[in-house]
Amino acid sequence: MLNKLNNWLEAHRLEIAIVLLLSALLFLSALPMMLISIDSGYKGVLWRRFFGGTEMEHSYSEGTTLIFPWDKMALYSTRQQRETVVFNTLSKNGLSVLVEASIRFRPLEEHLPELHRYIGPDYVNILLIPEMGSHVRNVIGQYEPEELYSIKRTLIEEHIQQSIRNGLDTTNAKKSVGNYVFVDEILIRDITLPETVRDSIEQKEQAKQVALTYEFRLLGEEKEKQRKKIEAEGIRDFQNTITDGISQKYLTWQGINATVDLAKSNNSKVVIIGSGKSGLPIILGSDYTAGPTDKADKSDKADANKQ
Repeated sequence: MLNKLNNWLEAHRLEIAIVLLLSALLFLSALPMMLISIDSGYKGVLWRRFFGGTEMEHSYSEGTTLIFPWDKMALYSTRQQRETVVFNTLSKNGLSVLVEASIRFRPLEEHLPELHRYIGPDYVNILLIPEMGSHVRNVIGQYEPEELYSIKRTLIEEHIQQSIRNGLDTTNAKKSVGNYVFVDEILIRDITLPETVRDSIEQKEQAKQVALTYEFRLLGEEKEKQRKKIEAEGIRDFQNTITDGISQKYLTWQGINATVDLAKSNNSKVVIIGSGKSGLPIILGSDYTAGPTDKADKSDKADANKQ
């Protein structure tokens, strides 16, 4: 028996060599399809051609995995991802509004096989964006254009996030975002209203600001009126106090003290005691020129001397 096998191998040596060579070439050509490299931040889902299709028990982690060449490995990024989408929505009164939103999300690793079987690798366009658009339209439809123009975007974002959470809490559908994708946040980047509506709102805002400016000015004028009234009352009270509390003798005494202080200064002067009509001294400097009042005082002195 062994001799027959040896004789057969010897007789078919060339054919066997060709088969082995072709097998080696086939293996080498299929090797890239068999050795699957899974990079950092990715996970793989295996589809078996002859053994039940998608492997639902688990997904494959980072590293190199060996599979049959007729099977397929689908790779999914498990990192945080961002998609920017423009949604065409309607406001509360039916006007068209364009909302540019940025969605930050990542697929749930424990549900990758289900995501691959029921949705597929294009789950962003098939599932995520349409469902997020539904929530955005639902929230924007509750606001008037004027509110969308002036309201804080963070309030709209919080409203959308709450709508998403409520949707995830109340749905049990297999093809819901919440079953396969974790939506970290959705940010409103821009809200575009029709040009005519935007111009009308801007004009209203400008008129409102002008009205507020005039109101502020009127308030300032009213405050200034009160200030002047209080100032006038203070001056009146001061004058009444001065009139009632200061006598002519007191004023004369203060005038004499002031005259004494002036007489002590180093400037050259002539002091005439008791020559004024009020009884106060008259102080004449070295460059003094007599005025009409002083002339009248001198004539009064002359008349008094004659008498």
